[in-house]
Amino acid sequence: MSVPEENPFRNYRHTASVVGLPVFAGALLLLLASVQPVQPDRIRLWVWCAVGIAAMFTLLGIVGRAALRQQVRKGNPHCATPIGRRYMLLVFISSAAGVLESAALAVCVLTGWIRLHIGILLPGMLAALTAALAAAGIVWRTIGRPGTK
Repeated sequence: MSVPEENPFRNYRHTASVVGLPVFAGALLLLLASVQPVQPDRIRLWVWCAVGIAAMFTLLGIVGRAALRQQVRKGNPHCATPIGRRYMLLVFISSAAGVLESAALAVCVLTGWIRLHIGILLPGMLAALTAALAAAGIVWRTIGRPGTK
């Protein structure tokens, strides 16, 4: 008899720790960029941020799948099961996306493209936190399937 594979998404706190940073940083970047003043005949900053985030996730998905195939060929035990492969891909994409989105947010703030004041920062952070917790809940419910063994 085979032992059922362990589901790494079984715990909501663990899932939130994996999914939370990229969703929080991306949502905060988009929210703060969307309330910036715009100059005439210019594309709004949030459009550039959205296109950049979409391109980044596409590239990370391609690179992550190539790296995952290489790990499967090498016999990595973490990539032996379908849930393990999904988990490793999500961890790779989430960690790289979290770093890149945080760097993009820092660049936008330090260059002055995003002007911060407390009136937009706190509501933006609360909305981004809500989005991060909701996204973690969606991943946990769809992949983790709580209540099943």
